[in-house]
Amino acid sequence: MKHFLAKHATIKHRLYSLYYTLFSYGRGLIILTLCLWVGNIISKIIPIMIPGSIIGLLLLFFLLAFQLIPTCWIKNSCNLFMRYMTVLFIPAAMGIMDNYSLLLENWIPIIFSTVGGSLIVLIFTAFLTENFQKKISSQKRTILSKDQEKQP
Repeated sequence: MKHFLAKHATIKHRLYSLYYTLFSYGRGLIILTLCLWVGNIISKIIPIMIPGSIIGLLLLFFLLAFQLIPTCWIKNSCNLFMRYMTVLFIPAAMGIMDNYSLLLENWIPIIFSTVGGSLIVLIFTAFLTENFQKKISSQKRTILSKDQEKQP
């Protein structure tokens, strides 16, 4: 008799775990979908050239940053999307291959803009890093000199 009750409790626990997992995935997908829809609506209403998916992503970011939505609500769904993200890029890659002739005609500007943009980002990042390092080292020197003045 004990074996039957133990087995029944295990089945009940597994069903509860399954329901909780499905609810967790469903809740996250609904939140992500709502953010996407609201972003698309805002994109259509406001005359700016930002895609609705980007606006929805920013909306989701602000909801999470201000803790209006707990991260545990969308964690499972986001992990699911991240796991299969390469599958989501296949349509975009096929869209690029449909315009292969356009890419061949404009390969020189594409290469120059890619290399030029990368160099601009690299130089700007190096400049900011150098300035931050100088600022931090001067603050450390100031703190050290104050500490040495306090010591007799």
